Amino acid sequence: MHETSSAWVAMTALLIFAPLFWGANLPLPLLVLELAAVGLLLYIVRRPRFREHLTPPLQWALLGLLLLPVVQLLPLSFEFWSTLPGRAFYAQALGALDDPSVISSRAVSLVPSATEQALLALLPPIMVFLVGIGLPTRDLQKLVFVFLGIATFQALLGLIQYGDVPDSPFRLGNPYMAGSAFGTYINRNHLAGLLEMALPIGLALLAATVGHSQRRRHNRRRTWRQRLAGLTVPRFNQAAIYGAICIALLLGLIFTRSRSGVALAMLGILLCTVAFSRRLGGTNVYGLMGTFTAVGVGLAALIGLAPILTRFTVDPLVDMRWQIFSGAMRAMGEFFPLGSGNGTFTHLFWRFYPPDMQFDGIIDRAHNDYLEWLIEGGIVMAIVLAVFLVSYLRQWSVVWQGGGWSIFRFVQVGAGISLLLMGLHSFVDFNLHIPANAVFFAFLAAVFFHRHQMEKAEHQRKPHHRKMHHRSTAQAVPSPTRTIPPENAVNPFDEV
Repeated sequence: MHETSSAWVAMTALLIFAPLFWGANLPLPLLVLELAAVGLLLYIVRRPRFREHLTPPLQWALLGLLLLPVVQLLPLSFEFWSTLPGRAFYAQALGALDDPSVISSRAVSLVPSATEQALLALLPPIMVFLVGIGLPTRDLQKLVFVFLGIATFQALLGLIQYGDVPDSPFRLGNPYMAGSAFGTYINRNHLAGLLEMALPIGLALLAATVGHSQRRRHNRRRTWRQRLAGLTVPRFNQAAIYGAICIALLLGLIFTRSRSGVALAMLGILLCTVAFSRRLGGTNVYGLMGTFTAVGVGLAALIGLAPILTRFTVDPLVDMRWQIFSGAMRAMGEFFPLGSGNGTFTHLFWRFYPPDMQFDGIIDRAHNDYLEWLIEGGIVMAIVLAVFLVSYLRQWSVVWQGGGWSIFRFVQVGAGISLLLMGLHSFVDFNLHIPANAVFFAFLAAVFFHRHQMEKAEHQRKPHHRKMHHRSTAQAVPSPTRTIPPENAVNPFDEV
């Protein structure tokens, strides 16, 4: 099997497996993803094609993201470690133990074992990104269809769960999230995160395939039989399928009853309407009327979703997230600029519980991915996030081009919108700390940053080289000389 085909098969298997067991947010499923990531790493070592698609700053940012937890595991003397930001409290407690083995040396991270786990958990999304961005456009587009199929399955399963009884086998033994869709995740907000990333992809494919048959029959009157026959046109069938998929994704997202998910779905529909309404079919085959129709449908969807969002809305003043944010801000100030170490938030946040918080359980996440990363990674993580943001904004100038769009160009724009939606959702939740959603986010980032125009230019150059080679070969080998037989050299009519 060809190496590229093997990478495609491995990526397909990884994407399908990722959400099956609570979003891989359990030790054993996460271990499987990490082992698969090691296999992808071996492929990257042999074929480092990602370098062609990534700018040097983005490559350095990815390297820094991987090396940060490694540096946090380096041992330091106890005296020097105790002078680092945020360590004095723990140094005093360790010193009271009067145990030489405890105070001999300490890693930069407060909890080295947690940092080791965080380092391994980084491998699947980073390897998916690097392998995906180096795949040929055709293979990457096939993976987009796989991703859309995964999201559609999750949405349909969520719809079944919403209307089923609590002890139904479709609830997969999940005792939580009663009255909500959650798919194979443990939390409804994590399913909402997946569906909000998939919805712009579905809308992009719908906009790309609608109206292809109309473009061929422009300015030609069609009989009713021709119109019925048009229903069997493959392009029409594709558009109808993508339309049904978008409806399933939207309904699944609504029935998660996630406030953030519904709000971001509305934003995604608005952005897709603006991006695709003037490019239906690639070249706006329906003209101005098609643009107005697309805008009208988009606005109607937003108006229909507004009452649903209002129904789910809760006063943010009574939402416990704001209390968590307050404690997390104090933790970030204490450990900045070095950070506490990747993966250590759960172990340290108990010190920063607000006094008025009424909660008996353990808060293991900041419900803000960026805030949690800054607490654990400090200024290095802030720089990495800034590089990613600048690279994302600059990539839009590459993706957003004039003229007709190919299907993959539509998908890239949809992927860019998906990244934005998940980026906004991360301000109020921890979707990117769920391994499955982190893998899907990395895959869509690979789609968005993929430079398929380089493949197109290379493909256009190859036939030219073959023609030149054929021409030079023809010039080098002289054509054979043909002699006329003697009996044909004399004209028989000259004798008459």
